Amino acid sequence: MHCLQQCLTACLLTLCLISCSNTNEGKVEDSESSVEAETPSSSVIETESPTPGVEVEAIEDEDVILVGVIIDEENIMASYDRQPGVAFIGMVEEYNRQGGLLDKKIEVLRENSESRLSMINSAAEKLIKSGVQLLVVTCELDFAAPAVKQAKEAEVLLISPCASEEDWGLGEVDTLAFSMVTRPKVYGAQLADHLWGEGNRTAAIFWDDTVPETIQECIAFRDRWGNLGGRSTVESPVNMVTAPSVIGPADRLGSLDVDAIAVCATNRVGVLTLQLIRGAGWLTPIVAGPSLDSASFFTSDIPNLGDFRMVSFAGTRGDDPYEEVNQAAVNFQSIDGIPPASGRFILGADLAELWFQAVNLASTADSRVVAETIKSFETFSVPSGLIKFEGTQAVTERTLRMLRNVGGYMVFESLIQGSTQ
Repeated sequence: MHCLQQCLTACLLTLCLISCSNTNEGKVEDSESSVEAETPSSSVIETESPTPGVEVEAIEDEDVILVGVIIDEENIMASYDRQPGVAFIGMVEEYNRQGGLLDKKIEVLRENSESRLSMINSAAEKLIKSGVQLLVVTCELDFAAPAVKQAKEAEVLLISPCASEEDWGLGEVDTLAFSMVTRPKVYGAQLADHLWGEGNRTAAIFWDDTVPETIQECIAFRDRWGNLGGRSTVESPVNMVTAPSVIGPADRLGSLDVDAIAVCATNRVGVLTLQLIRGAGWLTPIVAGPSLDSASFFTSDIPNLGDFRMVSFAGTRGDDPYEEVNQAAVNFQSIDGIPPASGRFILGADLAELWFQAVNLASTADSRVVAETIKSFETFSVPSGLIKFEGTQAVTERTLRMLRNVGGYMVFESLIQGSTQ
């Protein structure tokens, strides 16, 4: 009997516990329904959660437009990437001081690419997941490739300040990918026109054969120079190995006794070429194409540099004839603490102004709409002057600057207008 009573008591306790459990489950379900009703259904963002695969609902910040910048801060492409990247950020901060864009603040998310494909890939993935409406990427398509792939898949607008490969202009990189510069051969032809207009008639031509851009630049100069009626005594490729054996014989033959020596080269080969020419005792005026203009080029590296000029995208010493360029240099310094070291900085400021005006005109920062708006531009005003797209996705024409070495500093001398296709 005692055992029977214990069994009856246990059964009654079990029934009570089951009843209480059912009541609590109903309360939890009611509570969850209440939370769902209070949370906006239009703002769903994936975030980290203790349970894999669970989406946590949150309210997006509708007062901010996000843009991403992936530039090399320290490695291979730093001397080309960093200057326009910092200038872009400086312009954005200026826009924010003036009230932002579409009544929203612009927030820049900056990533160091280190010129490593893995870093660029992870940076692009991170920025796209953050919701950026624009990606600013490196000057070299090979390094930009991982970001291009991800931007294409996510339909995010992508602009390089200085990528010169022909694929950009043709739209073959992506329908949402643009570049702020044209092919190097255009600049080479502009240089030939400029020197011819100054009265020069003979030239020696040296080009760095280690990169495509410098080859295209000087070959275009050579061809245009010949078409104009100019004569060249030397037409030779050079690199770190061959430069001494090329310039030495040119010196002995007296073929550097010309109106001007044209040099198309990146920094290492360019500096060596200039050192060899001046070391041989030649005082002939030297003119370098824009490929030499980078943050790693310093006139102090060439003893007795003398009569030297270089084509650039902008003046950097506050002496540019366009006040917008000088203001962009001030904006650059507000970010970096020092003035720009290369005229390439203006390409980032031009990029920012192009995007800013396109978003304003489109009344949205949506990548696809903004891309179509940019494609509709024929001639457009940016800090460096008027630029043209002419139905392409890369700038086909822009105003260049001729800078002159004066006391070890490259100072503004004149504008180089127009382009030769």
